[in-house]
Amino acid sequence: MKFWERTNRYLWMSVAMLLVCGLAAFAQAPAAAPPAQAVAAPTSAQATPAPAAAPAMDVPLDIKAAAPPSADDLAKGDPGGTKTGTVSDVVAADTKKGLTLADVVNQAGQNRIAINFVWTLIAGFLVMFMQAGFALVETGLTRAKNANHTMMMNFMVYGFGLFAFWVCGFAIQMGGGAPYSTLGGITGLNGEYSISVFGKPFGLWGTHGFFLSHGGAYDVGAMVMFLFQMVFMDTALTIVTGTCAERWKFAAFAVSSVFMGAITYPLYANWAWGGGWLAQLGSNYGLGHGYADFAGSGVVHSVGGLTALAIGMQIGPRIGKYTRSGKANALPGHDIVLVLTGCFILAFGWFGFNPGSTLAASGNGALRIASIAVNTMLAGAAS
Repeated sequence: MKFWERTNRYLWMSVAMLLVCGLAAFAQAPAAAPPAQAVAAPTSAQATPAPAAAPAMDVPLDIKAAAPPSADDLAKGDPGGTKTGTVSDVVAADTKKGLTLADVVNQAGQNRIAINFVWTLIAGFLVMFMQAGFALVETGLTRAKNANHTMMMNFMVYGFGLFAFWVCGFAIQMGGGAPYSTLGGITGLNGEYSISVFGKPFGLWGTHGFFLSHGGAYDVGAMVMFLFQMVFMDTALTIVTGTCAERWKFAAFAVSSVFMGAITYPLYANWAWGGGWLAQLGSNYGLGHGYADFAGSGVVHSVGGLTALAIGMQIGPRIGKYTRSGKANALPGHDIVLVLTGCFILAFGWFGFNPGSTLAASGNGALRIASIAVNTMLAGAAS
């Protein structure tokens, strides 16, 4: 009996709550729209107003309306920064005519590209500094007798790789991937050698940009792209020097670095980043978004790692690593301080490697560099 009483009580409470909620929802419902009133047709006397004329781009502007600071105000200094960077700093194309709307619009566009230039260059400088981190890590992990050889490889891999990339590597990699909108277009890099596969273009390598002068590559945007892509390529080459440290001669290292910087790395990077067939698998064959590699997990680390694996298998283990019976001998590094210092440098440089891969800090979606930087920091802590 008590069970049914409790059940009835809960049932009535549920009904009451439903009624209360229903009344509240009814009270919040929008009122019905009033009946539409007939609108009289416009007469000839009630002519439709003409649209406002667009502002002329070449008419001088009245900059006084923007209240620029006077010379006397600027002479007092600007510790708060409120008087620096005003309409007075916008450059007029024709000083006799004065500042026009076209000048303001062009300045805004140039400022966006300039921000992206500076961001990408600074990120490239950070990635270049990672070379010092790799040098310290690899040298510290080798035996003292091979420290000079290992450090010299890490120093010269930059020069060998840079030369090869300047001659033909950059053209093969990025010579057909234009336009690059965040860096001003770089429309000269639009030559891609392709074949037809199932009626679709199958890009294999770029054809513009040899010696950084052919096919429109003598361009400020192309220079920024060259610097950034070159230091990525150099990172891949350094993976090989770490694997082969204490195991090969300097001449073999030099030949390998030039060949990889000129041919093998640029080819795969073109397929993934330079408009090649991997990146077009989505648009050409409907395979999702195609191959997507944001910051080089495949292009840089897989190419470098697989190259290091192939060469390591060819040259074999370090002398003294194994006994005649096959037992492994420990070959500890000679300086753990160098190793840890190099790790700190690499962690710092990674803030250029990952966030810099946006190639932009201004424009739609470019502010995600903050999220990428924090993810990079958290990944470093997790590892």
